[in-house]
Amino acid sequence: MYINSFDERLERIDWQPSAVPTRQMIDSVLAGRLPLQPRSAVLSLAGAVTGILIGVGLKGMGVAGSPWGPETGLAGLVGGGLAQAGLAASVAAALLAAAKGSRAPRLMQFASINLLMIAVLLLS
Repeated sequence: MYINSFDERLERIDWQPSAVPTRQMIDSVLAGRLPLQPRSAVLSLAGAVTGILIGVGLKGMGVAGSPWGPETGLAGLVGGGLAQAGLAASVAAALLAAAKGSRAPRLMQFASINLLMIAVLLLS
């Protein structure tokens, strides 16, 4: 059956101008949306603290007189290795967060603050 006018279509679906949506219709629309992951200050703080620790470790590798600096033997090897491993993990986390995009906003929040703090400490 071919319906010509807009009014005929409305009559066919029994639409009424004053009708309100049912609770089932509202629930089905809301269920179709992805739940938002709220941002957390804890993730920003954890990223900042981790970035500061890694940045201080990396900065101390080049400063003579630091406990893990040049010519400190095993302590320098362990401290420098931990700092470099932290940098590698931070870059890997940032790349993973960039690849996942909007599917991992919490990882992006942590990784971006983490790399920012490392860069600030290395440039200071």
